[in-house]
Amino acid sequence: MIEISWPLLITQVVTFLVAMVVVWKLFWGPLTKMMQERTRKISGDLEKADHGRREIESLEADYHRRLSDIEEHARKEINSAIQKGNKAKEDILVEARDEAQKVLDKTRRDLAIERDQVIRELRSQVTEISMTAIERILGESIDKQVQQRLLDDFIDEVDKVQKLS
Repeated sequence: MIEISWPLLITQVVTFLVAMVVVWKLFWGPLTKMMQERTRKISGDLEKADHGRREIESLEADYHRRLSDIEEHARKEINSAIQKGNKAKEDILVEARDEAQKVLDKTRRDLAIERDQVIRELRSQVTEISMTAIERILGESIDKQVQQRLLDDFIDEVDKVQKLS
């Protein structure tokens, strides 16, 4: 049979308990504490990561909102610039038409003045030629009143012929 030595068993149990206390104090406690700290650190890191992710999502949403606002503002500015350009083009065209019309009107007036002047000069020359021809035919000079009356009659006849043609 097996014989149990009680003093040896008690010594071994006491030694085992002392060894357990020493292992618990020196190794298990710090190991447990280290594991708890590591768990806390991992939880904190996960919370920070989650918070960072939410912040990034928020910043990304803000970025997209601002980008769409900027794009809308740019579209409005471009449309405004196009409208201003079209308005400037229309203003330039209107101004050019007005200027062309003014030049055309001035040219017409100048031509009318020149035409009237040429007609007066022609009448004067025709009168002089006619008077010279009459003087040669008659062989004597005609007084100024007769010349003027003949000239006026001649000019009236020429004007009538011009109006009929």
